[in-house]
Amino acid sequence: MKKIYLFLIASLFFVFTGCDADDDDVVDEELPASTIAGFNTFGCLINEQVYVPEKGSFCLDCADAPKLQLTYGEVFGEYRFSLGTFNDKDGDVSIALELFNGAEPLTEGLYSLSQTTLETNDMPIANATCRINSKISGEKIESEFYSNESIGGVLEIIKIDEEKKFISGTFYFSAVDDNGQFVNITDGRFDVTYKSF
Repeated sequence: MKKIYLFLIASLFFVFTGCDADDDDVVDEELPASTIAGFNTFGCLINEQVYVPEKGSFCLDCADAPKLQLTYGEVFGEYRFSLGTFNDKDGDVSIALELFNGAEPLTEGLYSLSQTTLETNDMPIANATCRINSKISGEKIESEFYSNESIGGVLEIIKIDEEKKFISGTFYFSAVDDNGQFVNITDGRFDVTYKSF
């Protein structure tokens, strides 16, 4: 009986010392290093809080929401870059970056993360989005944020390796929701292998 009490006391100690009510479980403590080798890393700050893609332990449908996926290549005669990330560790957060480059393949350099109007349908498409249903920097946020023609940011492609099929770069952007609330994404970096369209 004494062993059971000791076990329970030890368990409670770990539970109460391992959790902090102010912890934002959706993030790690630091950003991954900036690399250019196809290491499948991604990280940024969302309103000054570290964000990395991560799957929670109770992921019910992981196939439909991969934590990190990059698709790049030519589709219907136009080159497209589509990077999606997801974290459902405590609530959920996702970030998506889209580039449309017409008939020209992407090259190393700077690209705008604002809004694109495709020639095929005249519909404006946000180049950067962030969906949040979690606590960020101590504030509970439940909204979808989009870049537009007035606010956005920059994505820099530092390396494209078509032989090993990876793209590395950095990014930052601001986005707004339908209620005028802003979110700021800074210090972004990615080094991700890609699939072709």
